[in-house]
Amino acid sequence: MRLRTEQQQELLGEWQALCERLGLAGRAGVGVGTALLQAWSRWPRRYHDTRHLLACIRHWREWAGHTEDPDAVALALWFHDAVYWPWARDNERRSADWARRFIVQAGLPASRAGELAERVDRLVMATLHHDGPLEGDARWVVDIDLAILGQAPAVYDGFEAGVRSEYRWVPARAYAHGRSKVLRGFLARPRIYATDVFHQRYEQAARANLERALAALQPS
Repeated sequence: MRLRTEQQQELLGEWQALCERLGLAGRAGVGVGTALLQAWSRWPRRYHDTRHLLACIRHWREWAGHTEDPDAVALALWFHDAVYWPWARDNERRSADWARRFIVQAGLPASRAGELAERVDRLVMATLHHDGPLEGDARWVVDIDLAILGQAPAVYDGFEAGVRSEYRWVPARAYAHGRSKVLRGFLARPRIYATDVFHQRYEQAARANLERALAALQPS
């Protein structure tokens, strides 16, 4: 499902505002934003698409004031699934590399560019969702990325359907096994959300959604 024109304009407006805050203009403010939206729209995305990006940016807009470096968090969210092939194992690394190239080549002062590139690289790589404690703004990036888990059941079910569609070439039994492992991994965590505000708002609903999705994957 494609974004409506006004939603696309909302995203491009956010990108241009981000570039202006960073002191960038020209191609950085227009061409790269368009390229990112094109990347987020590519086949075979059915969940990790521009709708997910828009949801992430809207969450960022709500909570940016709580982060240490709001612009670094915004950049990480823009790039975190910019490269996404369901069968690949290096999506996060390639997405982080794209972010790093953009930051280094965009015309920022060298000292700021290097520091920002390192910070955004770490934030994008945090979306690998490995177990272990998160620190600083990585907590916000990961919680925003996982906010879908705690949404209303109908919205969450759409997420699960989208993920299944992205892996539609995988046989049903193999998919159920792999997806169940992922869901159990989230449920086994002491807490799914690292920040207190996301934990309080979404934790209970996320666990209920995950349990329900896991039950649906079990053989009858």
